[in-house]
Amino acid sequence: MIYICADDYGLNNHMSARIQECVDQGALNKVSIFPNFDKLDLDQWRKNQNLSLSLHLNLVEGNCMADATKINLLADENGKLKHTFGGLFRLNLFESKKLEEQAYREIKAQVLFWKSNLPKDAPFLIDSHQHTHMIPAVFRALVKVLKDENIPLQYLRIPAEPVMPYLKTPSLYFTYSPVNLIKQWLLKLLWQKNKGLAKKHNIPTAYFFGILFSGKMDEKRVKKVLPKYQELAEKKGRNIEILFHPGYFEKKETEFLQKNIVFSEFYFSQNRKTEFDSVINLSERGVF
Repeated sequence: MIYICADDYGLNNHMSARIQECVDQGALNKVSIFPNFDKLDLDQWRKNQNLSLSLHLNLVEGNCMADATKINLLADENGKLKHTFGGLFRLNLFESKKLEEQAYREIKAQVLFWKSNLPKDAPFLIDSHQHTHMIPAVFRALVKVLKDENIPLQYLRIPAEPVMPYLKTPSLYFTYSPVNLIKQWLLKLLWQKNKGLAKKHNIPTAYFFGILFSGKMDEKRVKKVLPKYQELAEKKGRNIEILFHPGYFEKKETEFLQKNIVFSEFYFSQNRKTEFDSVINLSERGVF
């Protein structure tokens, strides 16, 4: 199976509408949804048997869902989440136990909220905004929540891309951005820290595609690398997840700026429009 996923649904009506357009055109079969922004309404999705809905755990933007007075490491007195990935990573290094305890509270609140909005027998899929669940203290907290709440997890995103598909595509060697290269190797290192715990709890994962080309998942690059992923996945008997960010904004669409949005520059990036066009074109041409 190949999950074709769009992240960040629910941040803003414009973003959600563009992701919805991709779903309506059959270009996506997985949508990752924020639990802590606009009011969650899954009715429009429930009739689509080909669409998987995923909880987009969010520890970095918007309002917290746990009691803010009990997670002061993560949220300010107004309940606004106050750390980026880097800030949470530093807390993992210097206040790991406290981070794990408070992340547990916030993750539990988001997981239970998500569970209450899903149909009774719906599959449970999880990923996270800015991949913060890969931080070891956060990963431990997430696994503990899943165990304590007896969540039958169908899939957890592990954004640590296999090396071989890229090694086999030398024409793209000089197209990777330094930031994405650093991000890729950090996530791979963190996965090595978390892999044992994931295996112990039989957490289902897949090969992931979307870090090295993050923000630049255009048609040409995807068509070059995807066959190598498919070859690897078939050989190993595993699924694949391909991540796009097709929910773009235009400069005039600024009402979300009052919602504690840290990554506004990323949301306004023209690369998101490129990814919107890319996922639709790839679907229309039968690439996936």
